Amino acid sequence: MISSQLRSLSAVRQTTSATLLDAKNLHNFDLNLSKVDDVVAGVLALIERDYATPADIPFHSRWRHFDGPAPDAKRINALLASAEWASVDQKEKVRRIIDLFVVSVLLDAGAGPDWKFRFSDGTQLGRSEGLALASLDWFKVGGFSANPTSNPHRVDSSALKKISPESLEKAFQVSASNPLVGVHGRCSLLTRLADVLEAQPRFFHNKENNDYRPGNLVDFVLADSRVAARTSDGKIEVPVEVLWDVVMDGLSGIWPATRTQVDGVSLGDVWPSKAMESIMNSSDAGKTGPIPQAAKEKKVYVMAFHKLSQWLTYSLMEPLSLLNITFTNMKLMTGLAEYRNGGLFVDMGVLTLKPDALARGMASALPTAANIPRFEVFDDAVVEWRALTVALMDLVGKKVQTALKMTEDELPLVKVLEAGTWKLGREVAAKLRPAAKGPPIDIISDGTVF
Repeated sequence: MISSQLRSLSAVRQTTSATLLDAKNLHNFDLNLSKVDDVVAGVLALIERDYATPADIPFHSRWRHFDGPAPDAKRINALLASAEWASVDQKEKVRRIIDLFVVSVLLDAGAGPDWKFRFSDGTQLGRSEGLALASLDWFKVGGFSANPTSNPHRVDSSALKKISPESLEKAFQVSASNPLVGVHGRCSLLTRLADVLEAQPRFFHNKENNDYRPGNLVDFVLADSRVAARTSDGKIEVPVEVLWDVVMDGLSGIWPATRTQVDGVSLGDVWPSKAMESIMNSSDAGKTGPIPQAAKEKKVYVMAFHKLSQWLTYSLMEPLSLLNITFTNMKLMTGLAEYRNGGLFVDMGVLTLKPDALARGMASALPTAANIPRFEVFDDAVVEWRALTVALMDLVGKKVQTALKMTEDELPLVKVLEAGTWKLGREVAAKLRPAAKGPPIDIISDGTVF
């Protein structure tokens, strides 16, 4: 079925990789592959600067954002070791961390350049780290709990249903002078999460406690028939597809119904693409490789990204590892189609907007950022940008692995993201645009994609 193919993890690489077959199929960007080696050199320099050895690189996941700068780092470790959690077993601790991570990832769409989360000592953080710490504070005071006084550190469906734009604005310190992009979109994601938790009991219902929580997915994962028995060293091997099924089948109802649909099924982060139409209808159509066969047959011209779903999958792996779980088939995962990785390729000259696309973007530019083209998130230029970003991430990942003489298993793409492209994208943006530190292309976000 075409909808199941396009919702699969493999569909991301299958659709996006086709953008590198022939630049003539691109409608919005010129491609300069000779500049990729500059990106690789920048990534390698960061790895050498920041890590004693590449083996020390952690996963690119939400956990990193909680371990941010002052006033106190290692916040998740502090929760795990706290007196409040001393009486619960390891599985419940992991459930609580997953509770937090799921809501925090759903709140992680771009905040906009003006929003900051302020601590009592005056320290302030914006963007992903600020969003993470705002969600952590809300979690710690019981903002997502059905029993905030007696059992605050959890996420319950009944509490999510009561979240309003006003309560989110209060928790995130939103004001006229501290605006947050997409407040209503973020709120809608959380309230839809409540409905999804109750509609998917096989993933999220704990019969013993009679509660509906994101963290209850722990029990589903451990009971799945695809999970191997413990290895000789006590590890539990879980195919990444098991976790993907939870995220895509269990949480798909979160995404807005206005997203791309096929046969009445919402596909999530999948978007129409003129480049894909050109690719499928070109004289080289036979060389398009593994584009989902059903999409070819029905002429469904789309690119699949599943950015937030992959970000959530990456982010859930670390807390699950606290139960001695290791994941197999990690090669199916891809780079993330978001503005830090994508902005890096624009800033370093790999991608350049074509004149017509640039003119369209400049017509929507904000007065405060008059030199930054601006597009709706569904604009064909953004879809093409995101597709090229994923394809180029594969290319950079392989070159970095080769340079470091490491295999894909030793240095998976999720570590190249963390040590290199995402961090380099941020640092280059800060150097080129020191005031806003934002990306070279502005996105009109609804709070549910980036």
